[in-house]
Amino acid sequence: MDCSVDNQAYEIAASGAYVKIRYKVKIVGGPVLKGAEQMEIMDFVTGYKHVIPGLEKRLVGAMQGQKMVFDVPAEEAFGKRDDSLVFVKDKKEFHFPPGYEPYPGMEISVILNDDEGPDSVRIKDVREDGIVIDFNHNLAGFDLAYELEIIEARPSRSSDVCAEWDRKPEDDSPCSCAPQEIVLGKDA
Repeated sequence: MDCSVDNQAYEIAASGAYVKIRYKVKIVGGPVLKGAEQMEIMDFVTGYKHVIPGLEKRLVGAMQGQKMVFDVPAEEAFGKRDDSLVFVKDKKEFHFPPGYEPYPGMEISVILNDDEGPDSVRIKDVREDGIVIDFNHNLAGFDLAYELEIIEARPSRSSDVCAEWDRKPEDDSPCSCAPQEIVLGKDA
């Protein structure tokens, strides 16, 4: 019995589809972010929030070999800019490793109590007594333009899904270690 799937006829599902694309993405009316010299290749399994929602949404129902050009509005990409996500924190609340000096544009890791926030924030300004941090994603507020080709689409296999993607919230075992962590509001 032949259990293989004809990838050419497989329509990408909202969850559990393995997708590999060749793509270029740019800010609408702005610079190319990825794929300027040569289109990038990316693969993922749908339903795991590994790509922006607007990209995944536009691929559902598409098939291998299909070429697509579309825009993704900021709301379906990295969200709108939210000025309420910019904070001034006292320098005493930061504990940088020895030799590290904060500077505007520096990204620092943060540990939040939920999975909805960012992994890192950007230092927007360093003042005499405080540090301005921005929890907005660098691309928040920008619409993105995609040009892509679906080079593979099929049902995902167990080998396509990392075990840590299915971790339960109560499973606090570490997945990876960062070489340096900067902890906000916690004594070293």
